[in-house]
Amino acid sequence: MQYKRLETYVWWTCNQKCTYCIEFPNMEQAWNHKVSKFDILKKLIKYKKLGYNHVTYLWWEPFIQPVFLDALILWKKLHYTILVTTNCTTLHIDKQASKFLPYIDELILSVEAIDKEKQQLISRTQNYVHWDEVFENIKKYWKWSFLKANIVITQDNKDILFELVKYLNEKWIGKIAITYPDLTLEYYGKEHTLEKIAPRYSECINQIIKIINYCNIQKIGLKLPDFPFCIFPADKVDLYLKLTDDYDFATRLKIRHTGEEVDRWDLTDANVLPRNRRHIPKCDRCKYEPKCWGPSVFYDELYGLSEINPIF
Repeated sequence: MQYKRLETYVWWTCNQKCTYCIEFPNMEQAWNHKVSKFDILKKLIKYKKLGYNHVTYLWWEPFIQPVFLDALILWKKLHYTILVTTNCTTLHIDKQASKFLPYIDELILSVEAIDKEKQQLISRTQNYVHWDEVFENIKKYWKWSFLKANIVITQDNKDILFELVKYLNEKWIGKIAITYPDLTLEYYGKEHTLEKIAPRYSECINQIIKIINYCNIQKIGLKLPDFPFCIFPADKVDLYLKLTDDYDFATRLKIRHTGEEVDRWDLTDANVLPRNRRHIPKCDRCKYEPKCWGPSVFYDELYGLSEINPIF
């Protein structure tokens, strides 16, 4: 059977206001929209007939959606393989975990901090993820197909990245991505971006190199999406090159809305330039240019480009 993945969501709502999230304008516009089981079923049947057999629930927090359990049951009846991304704010509750997790094949956990103070600082809410209980419930109720943790770097967790990776390793997480954040000055502005979201590449690099060495020893599958290659030491750039490619764009389709009108596009290596990245003039001379998305379009305005040193 040909692998074809549909990327979608039930609706745009979340119980956190993470400092780095760039989708608040969309959520604010759609917050009160209601979606029915019929809307979900109609879409899933349509794309099942087109050969799609994997579905990814991307963005926001699915477990707070009233119809999410119904959506999972419908997906399973249509024999989709299901991947869910979650901030885990509810999965420490035994009843909640036992209800949802048996239907999910693949899980990606968003882990920006472990201690309560930093969690609440980054999420800008009073929510607290009880990570020890979350992992116990995953052990009890999940089917063990694909489990991954994603850490988005922020100004508030840039100094604890190594501790986060060590904690996740102790919790038998064998796949970890450390992602440089989306940058958009249009919504948050420069002050918030500098204070809360985006550290300099140079502020992250020592932690990242330490993590790379640790993950090599511990046999952890590490990915570093959205880092330009040129910030790494030139003598090791071949190693880092392998770590930055976190996405297989082939055979994927992204659906942005439920209902009759959908905004959709094919995700391929040729037409996707994610997270407001660009090839600056210096990048055109880099021998890895076809494989690197380059720095953020806003990085120059925030910090300048003195750290960008293409590999010729």
